[in-house]
Amino acid sequence: MADNPLIPFLSSYGSTATSDSLVDENVRIAVQRHGVKPIEAVAPRLARMQENFLGTSPVNLILTGTAGDGKTYHIRKFFLDVLSGNEDDWKTSGGKALAVPLSGGRTLHVVKDLSEVKDSVKAEILPSLAASLSGENPDNVWLIAANDGQLLKFWRDAASNEDYPEADRTRYGVIYATVMEMLRDDAEADPQGRVSALVFNLSRLADDTVFNQIVDSVVEHEQWDAGCTGCTVETTCPIRLNRELLRGANSPFRHRLAQVMRIAALNDRHLPIRYILVLVSNILLGDAANLDRPLMTCRTARKRARDLAYRYTNPFNNALGLNFRPRELEKLPVFSVMQSFGIGLETNNQIDRFLIDKPETPLLEKLETADPTYGFSTFDQNRLEYLSGSLTNGGHDFEAAISAQRRRLFFLLGDADDISPWKLTIFQHAGRYLEFTGALATGDKTVEERVVRSLIKGINRTLTGMMTEDGERLWLARSIGRLEGAVGRITLSEQPVYKGAGTARILIERHATTGRPQMRVAIHMRSIKESCENAFDLRPLQFEYLMRVADGSLPSSFSRQCQQELRHFALVSSTFLNSSSSGGEDEQAFVTVLSLTRTGQMQPESLDV
Repeated sequence: MADNPLIPFLSSYGSTATSDSLVDENVRIAVQRHGVKPIEAVAPRLARMQENFLGTSPVNLILTGTAGDGKTYHIRKFFLDVLSGNEDDWKTSGGKALAVPLSGGRTLHVVKDLSEVKDSVKAEILPSLAASLSGENPDNVWLIAANDGQLLKFWRDAASNEDYPEADRTRYGVIYATVMEMLRDDAEADPQGRVSALVFNLSRLADDTVFNQIVDSVVEHEQWDAGCTGCTVETTCPIRLNRELLRGANSPFRHRLAQVMRIAALNDRHLPIRYILVLVSNILLGDAANLDRPLMTCRTARKRARDLAYRYTNPFNNALGLNFRPRELEKLPVFSVMQSFGIGLETNNQIDRFLIDKPETPLLEKLETADPTYGFSTFDQNRLEYLSGSLTNGGHDFEAAISAQRRRLFFLLGDADDISPWKLTIFQHAGRYLEFTGALATGDKTVEERVVRSLIKGINRTLTGMMTEDGERLWLARSIGRLEGAVGRITLSEQPVYKGAGTARILIERHATTGRPQMRVAIHMRSIKESCENAFDLRPLQFEYLMRVADGSLPSSFSRQCQQELRHFALVSSTFLNSSSSGGEDEQAFVTVLSLTRTGQMQPESLDV
């Protein structure tokens, strides 16, 4: 019986994913070796590249991002598919710039990977590239792929090279400083116009559409039909069963994975396209029977199906890389990101009672219908041993089995089910965070107001050290000297900052590039409208911290780093408010002592100093 050649091809994204399969050129070699159609990874910035370079006023374009983000893939697709470039020219273009004529007498210079360019070639292209970026030579435009470090080093070395004239070094220094600011601020263009270039950071793409396109490129590959026809275990093959769990826009497994990817990216743990391919391939092929051989072959899959040994091929365990040895996981960052959520380790009484008691409920029926393979059919023996008090192997088998069921619950529960899937992770308010970011994007004020009220309550409790219920007014409290240690019931702002109308108010914004919510204070008074430059960046970790504090957790029990970041925000914001409302040097100083009313509201009392 012939094996499906797609399976060994997908295996190339497995344990060797840190090397060959992350490189665009090596992926193309694997395609030729296995004789399958390549997996068409998405190129989300291709349309904008085409719009820029084929338009009437093209500008330089730099693609940045981490390894595996698709920088070289974007440029290859643009060069071969859009510009109809020569395949042989592309293959021999490593380490140099390809010149391509554009309309209007312009020339496009393509550098597919700056790290491949030798120092001697860099010195040759430097003057022309600098002139183009400075706007002095618009007839020559550049398309370059480089990660942040390579890009900054290129211009830093040029600016500090004493072999170049001082005027040139000064110009290189301006480009270096400007590009560094653009990368730091996630700006696609220089707002001051010092550099004529667009910078597309592919690591900032946290889009469900991109994720779904990647999954579809694997699970809907044409070779699934051609390569599996006639197999004796076609309907019971664990690889195909795992594939079915990922198929379709309504797949709860796929939906939850997309949410996890989004939360990770918003927490500055972006996963490149290649690592998402690693994740999907491992979900399909993972096998925990022998950690030295963590991926199934067709032969292995047939044996698992015949033996009904699906406990080894659990896709929900595979999503966390539990089919690899710990030393191998160190080479695969995608699984460290997945495991950082604590999926399977976090739980509560409601969840474990559901798993152990197996109640006949619509939710149970829904879960067993969605996945009849990896649910109670693999857990019942361990569950009954627990209920009868006859645990084997010191209870370790039961612990592993119930952890696997928790992971299954997390990936299959719906957003509106009676059990919140996020209670199975350390980000227990992640669902609310996603709802909040969605509300900011769509302008849903009802959801926004409800969440902001909890955020303010959490901030007030953190800054004052009191169990206040005030979610309408933000009190920028801090201690003076050694008074009350690290928390303070004294505020140096005369008035609170209001959630709604008021002279001093809170602004909630959505960052245009990262998509994260940001909080800042502002002054709105007649014709004067000023806002503090410093914003509190609400990453999922900070959001989780404030929600837990608002729910009653102690501020220092979850994250001291979040607490310190919040105090810095309060210090800068109070300084801004006081400087904006200052009436002069002779104005009398004051402090405001805060206390709580019986209803938990803040009660200020001003003292002259």
